Amino acid sequence: MTGAIAILGPGAVGGFLAGILWRAGNDVVCIGGEETVEGIMKEGITLESGIFGNFIARPRSASRLQESPEFLFITVKATGLFSALDRVRPELVKETVIVPFLNGIEHMGILRRRFGPRVIAGAVSIEVFRRSPQYVVHSSPSARITLASDGVSLRRALEDALSIFRNAGLKTDCGASEAQILWEKLIRLNALALSTTVSGKTIGELRADPDSRKALESLVTEVCAVAAAEGAVSYPAESMAHFDAMGAGQRSSMYRDFAAGKALELDAIAGAIIRRAEKHGIACPTIIRFIEEIQRRSR
Repeated sequence: MTGAIAILGPGAVGGFLAGILWRAGNDVVCIGGEETVEGIMKEGITLESGIFGNFIARPRSASRLQESPEFLFITVKATGLFSALDRVRPELVKETVIVPFLNGIEHMGILRRRFGPRVIAGAVSIEVFRRSPQYVVHSSPSARITLASDGVSLRRALEDALSIFRNAGLKTDCGASEAQILWEKLIRLNALALSTTVSGKTIGELRADPDSRKALESLVTEVCAVAAAEGAVSYPAESMAHFDAMGAGQRSSMYRDFAAGKALELDAIAGAIIRRAEKHGIACPTIIRFIEEIQRRSR
């Protein structure tokens, strides 16, 4: 058991982590909206998982951070990052190690400008969704946490964080660099999010249709080129092999948000890629076409 762990944004990913870490004996406090906090206080968080089983976790909860935790894990959607950060006073986290598990790449700069250098890059590979505000379903056959830091001074903190996740039963990796782990995830996330949202198809259906698979490959190849310019080495064939190994029925959280009429992380994911591509003079016609189609349908 370590010092207190605060989780900002106990949604699907945050609720899953809160439940798993709480069950492992950690002191966990969830920071969220008033309705979410009240629900956790009354009912706890129910986690359904083929790997970890079904149980009810009862972490602490509050609408604002009122203590100085050892770790702050940020698990909100990119669209809600700024409003969520209002729940955390910077002076309370001066010595706290901050680990964001957000989609995209631009949040790292935002968090360091607000909180300073004690921010470690994080990526979570998992399929989770909420059946209700306090009921989280873990539907993928694994759960993996990858962390990386380019700062030597944070090496011990990074190892401590990985140890917390390992002790809770999660698979863990230490990435070669921040850019590497963020872009590796972004390459696959962008392709899956855009293709499933535009087509409405599952990954299995995309793989089986020649035209859809070709578009998926184009999305991957374009981001790989941008990632390389940003210092992250990745190969399209590896991402396509990843998609071939995925469960046939999987889609993306962006597809679910689109179907539910919720705000999309389109700018944080695809928009961020286009901004970096323009910086390096790299053309991404397939990504732009998919962005425009999603924007048209959203209107």
